[in-house]
Amino acid sequence: MSDIHANLERYLDAEAILNTFFVSFDFCRQCIAAEMEANGHQPTAACCKNKYYALYDLDHPAFDLLRAERQKRYGSPEDHCRENPVSPCEYHDPARGCLLTTYKSPICLSFLCREAIDALRTIHGIYAYDYLGVHYALELILTGGFTADQYRQFRDSLLEMVRKVEGNY
Repeated sequence: MSDIHANLERYLDAEAILNTFFVSFDFCRQCIAAEMEANGHQPTAACCKNKYYALYDLDHPAFDLLRAERQKRYGSPEDHCRENPVSPCEYHDPARGCLLTTYKSPICLSFLCREAIDALRTIHGIYAYDYLGVHYALELILTGGFTADQYRQFRDSLLEMVRKVEGNY
């Protein structure tokens, strides 16, 4: 397996942990769904107000592989254009939110709004979530900039957040 493929596997592992974290935390569904319903399904959070994956993905072979795998599973962004989209992001569906369950861009995968970060602090005692820090860590994982030890430490910190949110700490 090439280094780029191995880095993508690490990235997907971190993505799976983050997906578990977000499902367990469940803040967005409670908050954003109600906001969107009240607002005619217009985007309410930064993650669906722009094509951030297009703005922030790096010009790097690892990102090319991530995009190619995403498009294999979900189609190209153009496949999801609607006549009157409520969001500039093609992968955002007004009724379902983000269509991507995996192979998300690091910027999309890491995003949490200020209210969600505050809820992590007050409800779960998690003070270390920094979406830009997580974004950069995910970029480094994908591009091979993390050593095995750095990756293990990052992965362990994600697992610790999952345990705290699930109440298993």
